[in-house]
This record gives sequence, C-alpha cells and structure tokens, in this order.
Amino acid sequence: MSSLSAEDRYRNFIPDESRQYLEKMFAGFKRNVAIEIYTKEGLHNEYNEFSLKLCRALNVMSDKIELREFAMDSEEGRERKIIASPTILIAPDKYDIRFLGAPAGEEGRALVEALNLASKGEEGISESAMEILGKLKGNRLVKIFSSPSCPYCPGQAINAFKAAVGRPDKVSAWCISTLDNENMARQYNVGSVPHTDINDTATFKGLEPEDQFMIQLLYMKPLKEIMEENRKEPEQQEEKEYEDVDLVIIGGGPAGMSAGIYAKRSGLSCVILEKQGVGGQVALTPKVENYPGFTHIQGFELVEILGAHAREYTRINQFVEVRDIKAGERFEIATDDTVYRAKGILLATGVNVRMLGVPGEDKFYGHGVSYCATCDGNFYRGGKAVVVGGGNTALTDALHLKHLGVETTIIHRRDRFRAEKVLQDSVEREGIKVIWNSEVTEIIGDKQVESVRVKNNEDGSETTLDTDVVFVAIGHTANTSLAQKLGVELREDGFIKVDAGQRTSVERVYAAGDVTGGVRQIIIATGQGAAAALTAFDDFARTFSEEKKMPVNIW
Repeated sequence: MSSLSAEDRYRNFIPDESRQYLEKMFAGFKRNVAIEIYTKEGLHNEYNEFSLKLCRALNVMSDKIELREFAMDSEEGRERKIIASPTILIAPDKYDIRFLGAPAGEEGRALVEALNLASKGEEGISESAMEILGKLKGNRLVKIFSSPSCPYCPGQAINAFKAAVGRPDKVSAWCISTLDNENMARQYNVGSVPHTDINDTATFKGLEPEDQFMIQLLYMKPLKEIMEENRKEPEQQEEKEYEDVDLVIIGGGPAGMSAGIYAKRSGLSCVILEKQGVGGQVALTPKVENYPGFTHIQGFELVEILGAHAREYTRINQFVEVRDIKAGERFEIATDDTVYRAKGILLATGVNVRMLGVPGEDKFYGHGVSYCATCDGNFYRGGKAVVVGGGNTALTDALHLKHLGVETTIIHRRDRFRAEKVLQDSVEREGIKVIWNSEVTEIIGDKQVESVRVKNNEDGSETTLDTDVVFVAIGHTANTSLAQKLGVELREDGFIKVDAGQRTSVERVYAAGDVTGGVRQIIIATGQGAAAALTAFDDFARTFSEEKKMPVNIW
C-alpha cells in the first residue's frame, strides 16, 4: 500500500522544477482564484482524468487556489452553459475565461497565466491595452483554437484572457484544444493554430502582438484593413501637422525601444513609429531563455518590460505607418497625420518570414500552407507533407513530421543542405525523401491543398506531387523598402549594410536590429539600438554644432 497521501500524489503530478516555480508564483497572488472543472463520464475520459489531476495538483500547491468539481450535466454546468468535457473555468464568478479540452503541453502555460491574470485583475493589463478595451461597445466571444504542441498558441490565448480581465462586462475568452475538440475545429474550418474567431464573424490566424490583437478585437477586422479604412485620401486630408524632432526611430522592436531610451538620455528629442504592436519578433516568441537577467521569460512579458521602460523616456506611436520619406538637411517622415522633420533617422524595421511567393500560397494559408510544423503537424497525421527549405528549421520540421507519422518530402532548390550535419544525418537515417535542385512553383487545390507543382532547376522540367500540406521554412527577408527609398546600400543578402557605429551609407541614417542581418538575437538588437542612438548624438553634435546640447548621464 502506498505511503503517499492523495495530496502528495497530486502534488507529484507536476515535476519538481515546475512545481517550485508555481508555488512561488501562487504565493505572490494578491487574491484567491477559483477553478471550476466540468466533466462527463464516458466522454473523453483520458482528457478528463488528466485535467482533474492537473487542477487538483494546482489546488494542493496553494491555499490561493480554490477548486470546485462538477458534472457537465449538473445544475451548475447548465448555468455555466458547459458544452464540452472537460471544461475548466477560471474565476468564473468574475470572468468568462475557459478551457475546452485538457490543457496539456503548451496549453498548460496558458492555464497558469490565466490564473495569474485573474489574481492580478486590471493591474496585469498594460495601459495601452486598457485604452483600446475602454472603447468596446458590443460583446465579444473570442475562441482561440490551440494545440498542445504549438508554442505560439499560449501567447494568443493570453491576449484573449487579458481582454476578458480588462473588460469582463464585454469579453469572453475560450481556449479550445483541437486535440479533443476535433468536431468544433472542423466546424470553424481550423487548418492551423493559433486560430482566432471573434463572434463567429472575424477570423485571424497566428500569434499577434498584444495591442494589435486588441485593435482587431475592437474593430473585428484585420489591422491592415483597419489602417486602410482610416487612411484619408489626399483630397480628404486636412493640412498635416509638422513636428521638429532630433531623431525619428522607425520600428518598435527591441532595437527601436533601446534606441529611444539612449537617444533621450543623450539629450535628443525622439519618437518611435511602429505600424503594428510594439515588440517585433520578440512579441511572437514563446519563450526567451538567453536574455541576461531572465533565466526564462515569455516573449510578450519581455516586450511589456521593454515597452514600459522605453515609454518612460519617449513616445511610442503605434499603428502609425510611414507613408513617405524624403532626404535633405532635415529628413521629412510623413505619416497620415504628421510630417516629422528630423536631423536623422534610425531604421529598426526588422524582418518578415520569407514566403514562396507562388500562386496558391496566400489562398491556402491555414488550409494546407503553414509556416510552423510544430504548431500544425498534428492536423496531418497519416497524411502527406512537403517541407520547402534546406536549413536547420526545414530539416527539424521534416523530422518532427516523420515522427508524427506524416509521409514527408523535402524540396530544396540546391544540391546540398545548409543545415547542421547532425540534422542531415538524421534525415538520411529516417529515410526522408529529398527532391534536390527543385522549387515549388504553384500550390494546387480546391478548398484545401491537394498537390504542388515542382520545377527542376537543372533541366526545367515540371512535375506534380500530391500532398496534404506545404510547410515553408526558407528563412526571413529584411524590411528594407524605406531604406531603399533613401538610397541606403544593402548587403548581397538584402540586409542593410552598417558600420561599427550602425551608420548606413546615407549620412545621418542609421540601422539596428534584425534588419542589419547577422546574428538575430534580442540582446544584439538592443545593443545595436543603443549604439545607433549614441552614434547619432555624436554625429548631430558635429553637424548641427549651433544646436549642440550637453548629454545627461547615459550610463
């Protein structure tokens, strides 16, 4: 007979390291948080059992967690309108935050953060998000479809939970696991995760920066569409305001925010213009474990810290797109409402995922075209997949799919891989088919991907290959349209060429972060942003000597 009590067994359900982390977090809770779990015997018993053990484990870890267990068809279940087993509700007397399905794997991170947010209340929501949420008039039911293997899904679910905590009178947030809610996933035509549905009206795919999510929640439209609708035609525009500023920073990622801090501390006036939400690629990064001072932190949390710090020094104008840019003694940077006249410009415009750019790619995104095999591979167990690319990501994706039971083919445009040898050896050992010296020229299908057209680069011949999904893993492209408009010199690989001080080939134009290529790491981007701001201060002091200002302590 076991000497362990039931309480000990539940506590041991969670590994030691995770348990210690959670116990420390729960000890800091400002208020108790109730969990209600609803199950129905005979319906998803395996998932029910997992969810019950998980909730009981959280309950025994802290007296700040209060657990209540109910049958799905109980009076309480009917009152809460429970439609799936298992369903977990977080602080249900105050918020409508719920998990439909067992929060396993990556989804467990979303559950923990939901508890944390419920404990903090509005204190856990950024000022910018609260400002947007304050404009909500109608109700919003947000469904986030997720997968236990998707590292990006918790971030999107947390966006929804923040909205529910910020406006509990207007927003309901449901995280729906596709693993044990397959019928619902089919009903909503989910082909990739995270998949966001609002009021059965608006649909968005992928993880989004927090403020972008909030704006789209408000308008129930994609950000690009919102910005286009709000953009005034030339004949409708009122006379623009002019504003003189020392440095305009274009891009609100780590490089741009760091530059804003250092520019202001140097005595320069500056503004950061960001056409989406702050954070750049970091806001879309599930976990960060190599940024000094943080052994592990979620990407959106690091963005919140960086953003709060930067806003202490400078303005960050979000959802503002640069429409025109002109060089001169003073640069003119035009947005829809304002023309900034600046001594210099810092380009921190980042990168985007490189797309194939072939017919069918946009049409089938989320319906057989994906850029994350870890997120979406489970949808294609027992099927066929094509992975396009030859680097580490492509080969890692192919191996992951092979282990899921997906018949996988790699298509690579060269005659050899760029990936590490250990990955190449694994691909060969697993017997994964490789089509060399070839490119996908078209993605074909009706409502879903059915095949791809493949061109042989050596003899020009074309063939058609049946597949259920195309996973694209061909790297990133630098956002250099503004740089090119200014005549900035680019490297052979398309990234901006800079010197040791982050100067570009154009006087008083600087660049920092991922747009400059090289090693793409957060710490390097922040360092480059700081260096660019300090270089700009030195350059402006020489060029505009009559306006020279003494710097404050920047260290």
